[in-house]
Amino acid sequence: MSFALFVLASCAIAVATVVSARALRGRPGLAVLAAFAGATGLVLVHGPLYFDYYADDSFITLRYAKHLAEGLGPNWNSDGRVEGYTTFLWMGTLGGFAKLGADLVQVSRLLGFFAIVATFFGVYKIWQLWGDDEPGGALQSPVLLAAVLLGLALTDGVAFWGFSGMETPLFMALLTIGAYLHFRERRGSAVPWSAFVFAAAAMTRPEGLIAAGVTVAFVASELATAHDRRTALRRLALWAGVFVALYGTYFIWRFSYYGYLLPNTYYAKVGLNLDALDRGLRYLSTSGLQYHLGVLFVGAALLFADVRRRPEAAYVVALCGVLLAAVALEGGDTHGRFIVPLLPLLLLAGLAGFAMLLERAKLQPAHALVITTAALSFGGLALLPASDDPVVRLWPRALEERRELGVWLNDNTPADFTIADFAVGATAYYASDRDVLDLLGLNDVVIAHTDVPDMGKGIVGHERYNADYVFDEVRPEIVVLGQPYTRPLTKEELQEGVRKTSLFAASYVILTDARLWESYEVRALFTGGRWVHFMQLQETVAQLQGPRLH
Repeated sequence: MSFALFVLASCAIAVATVVSARALRGRPGLAVLAAFAGATGLVLVHGPLYFDYYADDSFITLRYAKHLAEGLGPNWNSDGRVEGYTTFLWMGTLGGFAKLGADLVQVSRLLGFFAIVATFFGVYKIWQLWGDDEPGGALQSPVLLAAVLLGLALTDGVAFWGFSGMETPLFMALLTIGAYLHFRERRGSAVPWSAFVFAAAAMTRPEGLIAAGVTVAFVASELATAHDRRTALRRLALWAGVFVALYGTYFIWRFSYYGYLLPNTYYAKVGLNLDALDRGLRYLSTSGLQYHLGVLFVGAALLFADVRRRPEAAYVVALCGVLLAAVALEGGDTHGRFIVPLLPLLLLAGLAGFAMLLERAKLQPAHALVITTAALSFGGLALLPASDDPVVRLWPRALEERRELGVWLNDNTPADFTIADFAVGATAYYASDRDVLDLLGLNDVVIAHTDVPDMGKGIVGHERYNADYVFDEVRPEIVVLGQPYTRPLTKEELQEGVRKTSLFAASYVILTDARLWESYEVRALFTGGRWVHFMQLQETVAQLQGPRLH
């Protein structure tokens, strides 16, 4: 689908949804149904029809899930233990489907879609809760619900990550539903269901532990204003007990199994220094403009004017603010990945605040309608250009080449071969019967803990490397070069190409190392109409022959 057609389809769906929600405001059930149908249809147009993106990093989790189902355990290779995934719950769920023989790529995309729908449901329940507090008020308008759901569907990050195979939509759903349950419990619900959900969130992303910490802090703060402090204290103890029992059990297992407090990916990606903070702040400033974060925080702050809504508005602001601060400290990421899970709460609270402002301004209905329509139109249109990413258009072909390479290596290399690669996801998943050396260290403990110069100045997750370890200790039989060409290249041509096209220090250092060019031979495999090159250890060349190999 072209960008122009996507824009036209998005505008048509959004307008039809808002008009339907307003026209059916006298029949709330149908208005809610219209909001859900429009937003769901739009996210399907935006995601699988327009983006059609599947992340290479998703295959890392899929490899762990496949190995878990096959009895190898949650491990990357046949030997050693490394926690190269950051999403235990997502990996374990996919492992269950792998045990059933399901296609994990399709299952992960389908589960991502269900998680987006569950997020919509969580937004709806909070909207309903707030509307019930003020019957007939602005917060009860189905147009508000439709605007929030459409805003999520129009956001490139929701559609981009929602069908990418990553855990992002699940984490987004858990944060949203956890917040709803927390609000219910503030109103007297006895069972601390939010503790169960935030424990699941903490097992889905490490940042879930921060979200749980903010939530329990708000539960504890209720002791200061509670009429019955004994009940409030009992609720705090029960909430903390449930969370510690669930997450604590999981943490004890993972620490005893892997031996580190944090996942290996943290050590590979994060450098707590001023350079990383600078990169993280730049990431937040760029994403903040793209996703209107400043405007949404202002809207959420407007809810403070309503005494009944103040504690819950404060919770949303604190939760999102603390998690955004963590994103900055971690050094950011790509394509709004760590910001997207916060958008449902921010969009709902932000738009609810502006809705209350319009109501208190006592504008004529026609004037309020014009202002609202203009604001939603400009806000929605501002989200669309971020979806026009030409690089994403090229990704399916690259992913198919990676898949073909992995399948070929799995079928043709000896069982004791080790394959080294930078973009290890798809290649490693489809070559899951072979040991794979992750040259960036996400799935290698030694590389992840190697000190490198200028940490925090490069691309997140592409900074760690250890050439001595690779060439003197592991000595992989195959080193994948990655960049495809229209014909097989000579060693000299490849060396020149590496020097010109290396985008990050790790690839430049490894691929220009003299040991690679002295001890390895150039091989080329024809995949998808192009030639993918890899280097093979000289003494093993005779062991690898096969179709399409040059």
